[in-house]
Amino acid sequence: MPTDIALSGTDTEFERIAHYREQAAQFRQWAEDEIVPEARDGLLDMARQYERLASEIEAKGRHP
Repeated sequence: MPTDIALSGTDTEFERIAHYREQAAQFRQWAEDEIVPEARDGLLDMARQYERLASEIEAKGRHP
C-alpha cells in the first residue's frame, strides 16, 4: 500500500483523505496518457491503492 512521508501527524484525517484522493486522480490521469498496457495497469493499481487508503481512513473516522 502506498505511503507518503510528507504527511505529518498534524494533518487532519480530512486532509489525508483529500491528499490520497488527489494522488489517486493523478495516477488515473497518468494512466490515461500511458500507451504501455503493463505500465497503465500499474498506474491504475496505484490509483486503486490510494482510493482504498482514503476509504479506509474515512470509514475508520465514522466507526472509531
